[in-house]
Amino acid sequence: MPEGLKERAVVFVDGNNLHRGLKGCFGIRHLDLEAFCKFIVEDRELRWIYYADSNFIQQQDPKSYSLQQKYFSWLRSVKHLVFRRGYYNTHTTPPTEKKTDVYLATDMVDLCYRDEFDVAYVISGDADLTPAIDIVAREGKKVFNVYFDKPHRNSRAVLPHCKGNFREITHSIADRFKWEPKGA
Repeated sequence: MPEGLKERAVVFVDGNNLHRGLKGCFGIRHLDLEAFCKFIVEDRELRWIYYADSNFIQQQDPKSYSLQQKYFSWLRSVKHLVFRRGYYNTHTTPPTEKKTDVYLATDMVDLCYRDEFDVAYVISGDADLTPAIDIVAREGKKVFNVYFDKPHRNSRAVLPHCKGNFREITHSIADRFKWEPKGA
């Protein structure tokens, strides 16, 4: 890296995985993702946030669906955020989320090969992303896993692929960046 230039960072967020972790660990639904991502990349240049998620099934939980849609609306206003929408396959029991991991993995590899970043931050505990992480690391990029370190919610399957680069989402950090809809 030439002197005076900051490393370029891109953050890849598995929205459903983050939501379930926040809710299960701390009773928090969402983070102010823009502020949180600026915090985790530290002194690096935050180039993009790639966020992938699926709509909750409205018929199953109208309140959660409504809150999620407010959050999604807010996310779309975040500068330099790319929103990728998956879906739930309702023909399985329970319904299963589709496409979000594939979006994140393909975006990660595509941006790596186009040399759009020096450092990737992966906010997920999902081992499905490890093949993409391995490719990015093999190409000389640094990859950080950003997740929880709790017995019931962790990324122990992802962490070895990031060569030990880990940023923990603690309760105090989640509280600091907690997002609430306006007027709530």
